[in-house]
Amino acid sequence: MKIIHINEYYCNFGGTEKYLLNICKALEEMGNEIIIISSSEKEAIHVPGRKEYFVKCSYGLKSSLKIKGLFKEILKKENPDIVHLHNTQYFLSPFILNYLLKVIPIVKTVHDIRLFCPSFCWKVIPAFDEICNYPMGLQCFRNNCYPFHPEKKGFLWNLHKFLLMTYELQILKKINRIIAPSSYIGEQLIRNGFLKECITIIPHYTDKAAIQEKETKDRIKKKILYVGRFNSIKGILQFIESLSLVKTQDWMAEIVGEGELQEDASRLVGKLGLNERVHFLGNLSGGELNKLYADCRIIVMSSMVPESFGLVGIEAMAFGKPVVAFDSGGINEWLIDGETGFLVKRGDVKGLSLRINQLLEDVSLAKRMGLEGQRQVNEHYRKETHLKRLLTIYEEVIQNKKTERQSKK
Repeated sequence: MKIIHINEYYCNFGGTEKYLLNICKALEEMGNEIIIISSSEKEAIHVPGRKEYFVKCSYGLKSSLKIKGLFKEILKKENPDIVHLHNTQYFLSPFILNYLLKVIPIVKTVHDIRLFCPSFCWKVIPAFDEICNYPMGLQCFRNNCYPFHPEKKGFLWNLHKFLLMTYELQILKKINRIIAPSSYIGEQLIRNGFLKECITIIPHYTDKAAIQEKETKDRIKKKILYVGRFNSIKGILQFIESLSLVKTQDWMAEIVGEGELQEDASRLVGKLGLNERVHFLGNLSGGELNKLYADCRIIVMSSMVPESFGLVGIEAMAFGKPVVAFDSGGINEWLIDGETGFLVKRGDVKGLSLRINQLLEDVSLAKRMGLEGQRQVNEHYRKETHLKRLLTIYEEVIQNKKTERQSKK
C-alpha cells in the first residue's frame, strides 16, 4: 500500500510527531510505502529512502489557490492508495482539504483539541479556569475567549480565523473515517457535529519495553521523572510547586524537555530551595530517556489542559512505573486510579504532592501499580494491535471510495 501522511511538523516536536514517525516506520517495516507532506516553514528531519515533500502553509483562500497545483502534481506523480491527515490545522487550508476529499480516499487522526478550539487556551475557559465542554460556536465569544490571539493579531484576524475553522470542520465532517486516540476526543467530535458511526477510537501504542535496572550502592531510589515541554499547558510550574510540598526525604526529580517557560521553571526551583534536588536535563534521545524511565520510581504528568491521550504515560507504564497525573482529557482512559497510579483533580498541587509522597514512601505499592500498568500496556497498547486496526480502516476507506466512484459511473 502507498500511503501519504500529512502533518505540519516533521520532526520530534511533540506527541503527534512522535506517533507520526513511529507509525510511518512501522508501516514501512510491513512493506508499505510512505510519503510525507509537511511544512517547508518548520524544522524537519530526513529519513533516507523515504519520499518527503515540503510545501508552504496555505491556510487562507489566496494561499490555497497558489499551492493547489503542487498537491495535484504530487498526487499525479505518486498515485497513492490513501492519504492520512494528522495535524493540518493552520497548515492546510480547508479549500485544499476539500480538493483532496474529492480525488483520494482520506482518513484523519485528531491528535489534539485545537481542531475545535480557536483559542490558544486549549479548551480551558479563561474567565473561570475550567475545562470547556461547549462545541465551537457562540460560546467561544460568550466565554471571554474572543479575541483568540489578541496579543499578536487584531479583532478582524481573529474573526477570520474562526470562520476558517468553522468551514474546516464542515469539510472534515465529509470524511467517512475519523480516528480518535481516546474516547474524550471522540466525545468532543460528536459534540461538534461529527457522526458517531464515522469515528473510530484507536489508542496510541508504545513499543518500549522494560530494561534491566543497574543497582549501585549510592543509587537514589526515590527518583521522580517529568517528560514534557516547558509551557503552561503541560503544567511544568505546577509540577515544581508540588515538589516543594513533598515531605519524604532523599528524593530527586529529573525533568526532560525544553520550552518557553524554562527560565521561569529554573527561577521557581531556586525560589523554592530545590536546586539540589531538581535537575533539568534538556531534550534527550530515545535511549537516554529509556534509562531514565527504568531508573525512576514514578512519573508525573501535570497537564493543565485536556490531553488527547498522553503517550508519555503508557511509555512509563511499559517500564513498570506508576503514574501520578492530573485528571484531564483522555488520561483517565489508560491511568486507572488506585491500580496503575493516581489521578488527581486538575490543578490540585497539594493533592499531586500527597500522591507523589505516598509512592515514594511505599515501595511495594509503587511496584504493584507498576506491574499492573505493564500488564495493561501489553494487553491494550502494543504496536501489533494498533497496526491491525489502522490497516483495516485503510482498506475499508479505500473500498468505500471505489464503490462511490463506481456508483457515479
